[in-house]
Amino acid sequence: MEDYLNLAKKIAEGSAQIALKYFGFDIEKTWKNDSTPLTQADTEINRFVIDEINRVYPGHSIKGEEESDEKAESMYVWVCDPIDGTMQFSCGLPIFTFSLALVEKSNGLPILGIVNDPIMKNMYWACKGEGAYRNGRKIRVSSDKNLNNTFLNTDGSGKDIGFSGDLTLGALCEKGAKVMKLLSVIYGGIQVANGKFSGTVFFNPYAHDVAALKIITEEAGGKVTDLDGNERRYDKDGLGCIISNRIVHGEILGCVKKHL
Repeated sequence: MEDYLNLAKKIAEGSAQIALKYFGFDIEKTWKNDSTPLTQADTEINRFVIDEINRVYPGHSIKGEEESDEKAESMYVWVCDPIDGTMQFSCGLPIFTFSLALVEKSNGLPILGIVNDPIMKNMYWACKGEGAYRNGRKIRVSSDKNLNNTFLNTDGSGKDIGFSGDLTLGALCEKGAKVMKLLSVIYGGIQVANGKFSGTVFFNPYAHDVAALKIITEEAGGKVTDLDGNERRYDKDGLGCIISNRIVHGEILGCVKKHL
């Protein structure tokens, strides 16, 4: 596991260098078929991740947002989001992160996760059974007992998976939560493990957005489920995610299921 973590940290640092090389107010972008922006940094980081993992662990699969390298006999898959928050990144706004998780194919659960914020120079990581860390210091979820006067983040509309993100946002606000939409589920989601937010709700299916958050949050004492409150896999798309400090998980779930 130490070797896996060292590789993940090296990749995160290299990816930060690529992102910062392009970051600014004059970034060129194109538009993907799902009407989301794409920059040279996204594709270059994704290729860097594939090359680095293949160099050290050629038998492992890689599932990236922009490019993947699947091996049928692999026991492990590295799940990567090269830049989460490309919309802001492409406008020169400093709200974006890199994310990488190592997932077991047998059960679809991550055993390692890393999230790197190159602007604030905060690197978060966790390995199964070893706790969660920010820049080497152990982190823990908040002890908030209800949603009143707590910070939450939501991301995605829910239209592709049968949930209403906007109606749920209203229900969370009625509970007294201060809800943000940072347009980067990882940027907001990692703050649950960091003890700043009590929860995050993700209304899109994508595994690359939540695989690292799953293990980092739970190693920090939190809880992560799909939008129905069930376990899900993180090597393929699923029914969104609720990420919480564990204590308020049921309250968030009630707000989500109220608007199926």
